[in-house]
Amino acid sequence: ETMCAANDKMDVSKKAKNVSASDRVKQYSLGVLHSDGGKLFCIYCNVTVDHYRKSSVDRHLDSSTHRKRKVEIQSTTANDSLAKKQKMVTSLFQKSTENREAQNYLNFELTEAFVCANISLEKLDNKKLREFLRRHVTNGGAIPSSAELKREYLPKVAECHKQEIMELIKRSGC
Repeated sequence: ETMCAANDKMDVSKKAKNVSASDRVKQYSLGVLHSDGGKLFCIYCNVTVDHYRKSSVDRHLDSSTHRKRKVEIQSTTANDSLAKKQKMVTSLFQKSTENREAQNYLNFELTEAFVCANISLEKLDNKKLREFLRRHVTNGGAIPSSAELKREYLPKVAECHKQEIMELIKRSGC
């Protein structure tokens, strides 16, 4: 019987590895996860989640970061505009790998946050802040210099905001 139990455990792990990202999406409520290119993404957090283990997905969905982000998005009426904004932002960049696209979006959001908060992008060149970001933020070490953010991302932030304003004008009928 011990041998059978060990074989059952092996079969379970094999089955878990064969679960696709799209299969995992079907196991959860609609609109929380989506799959693209064989990867599983959390819609609220805009991060990839390990789809091989259900426990990894459950842990992410139970995390305080996910719950906080979900509440923030659901409490705003901008839920549709967030999805639209993500599509607009990705269309501003040439087609690239998913990881590069995620990094582009991180850099775009960082630039946008600093601009909206009226914080100079040069603050990101500070050694202490760079070290903090590298240690405590996922992919924080990959954030480019302020000069590159100004050159590559600031015009895209401006373009995205211009598109949002034009959309608002269109909707208001002016």
